[in-house]
Amino acid sequence: MAKQYKKILKKIKPKVKTVSKKPEKSGKDYLLLSILSFTIIVMCIGWMHFSNTNRALYVTLIISLFTTYIRRHAKLSELQDIWAERIGYVAMGFAVVLFAFVIYEQYFM
Repeated sequence: MAKQYKKILKKIKPKVKTVSKKPEKSGKDYLLLSILSFTIIVMCIGWMHFSNTNRALYVTLIISLFTTYIRRHAKLSELQDIWAERIGYVAMGFAVVLFAFVIYEQYFM
C-alpha cells in the first residue's frame, strides 16, 4: 500500500529540481574587456589634462565596468554577488551624475 501511495505521489507531484539563478557563463566578453581597456587608456593618457570631476567620472566608470566583469567571470558567493551588483549600480549612478555635472560645468558655466 505504501509503495503504491509513493508512486501516486510521484505522478501527481514530481520532485522539483533546484534551478540555478545564474545562467551559465559563456564567452569571454571581448566587448566589455575592450571598453574597459579603452577607458583605462583614455584615463591614463588624459590624467594631467582632466579636472577632478573628470577624474572621478573615469574612476567610477572603471569601477562599474570592472564589477560587471567580475560578476560575470568570478566564482562569487550569493552574498558577494549581491554586493558586487550594488557596488556596480552605485558606481554607474555616480558616473552618470558626474557626467551631467561635467557637461553643465563645461557648457553652462
